[in-house]
Amino acid sequence: MKQLKLSNRLGVIAAFIGAAGAVVDVGTDHGYLPVWLALSGKARRIAATDIRKGPLHRAVSSAEEYGVADRIEFFLTDGLSGLDPAFDTVVIAGMGGETIIRILQNAPWTLEARVKLVLQPQTKADELIAWLGENGRAVADASLAEDERRLYLIFTAGADGRGGAADPLEILLEKRDPLLPAYLTRLSNKTQRALEGLARSAGTSGGAPDTARRALERYKRIKEETDTWQK
Repeated sequence: MKQLKLSNRLGVIAAFIGAAGAVVDVGTDHGYLPVWLALSGKARRIAATDIRKGPLHRAVSSAEEYGVADRIEFFLTDGLSGLDPAFDTVVIAGMGGETIIRILQNAPWTLEARVKLVLQPQTKADELIAWLGENGRAVADASLAEDERRLYLIFTAGADGRGGAADPLEILLEKRDPLLPAYLTRLSNKTQRALEGLARSAGTSGGAPDTARRALERYKRIKEETDTWQK
């Protein structure tokens, strides 16, 4: 049978899924993750959703190419709308943090203790993590992946996490993730640019500058700890 090699990003996501009973990949795009799961036999039930017809058709085509179309359920829907709550693993990758929050809010069953969340937010990861903490979920594990010179933060969240809104950066530090120093540099540069933009804005109010400064201090502290890895 034809085999599928996943990208580094999808490979980390697949590793976090592990052996699952029922997996749904939200915003599946080309459907490579569900196809790989079907080929590897990692899940009893596999579903793929997308809000657009084009990506969903591509996912179906991928499944047909690898001979596993009969093992994957395909849904044209917004997030998890209309799906039954039988899934024990929910993957949402490549979307903004706010979009991920909305999808989870619209499917309250995803916050049940039995459900593992595997998430890869493109933006606003801190807001997503804070929201998860407020809703009884915690970051349980985290890893970084590099694809085409881009770094991606991927983490799992479950009721059996580390308590509260765990900091994935601290988890990455504990694991000595080799990509963490470069990731911290990129976070620092992005935050510094945002802070400079706020300074140029007339009449800036609220706590945004203070939040950005605290974030920079946090990145600096963790980066200093990674510097000791080479000593």
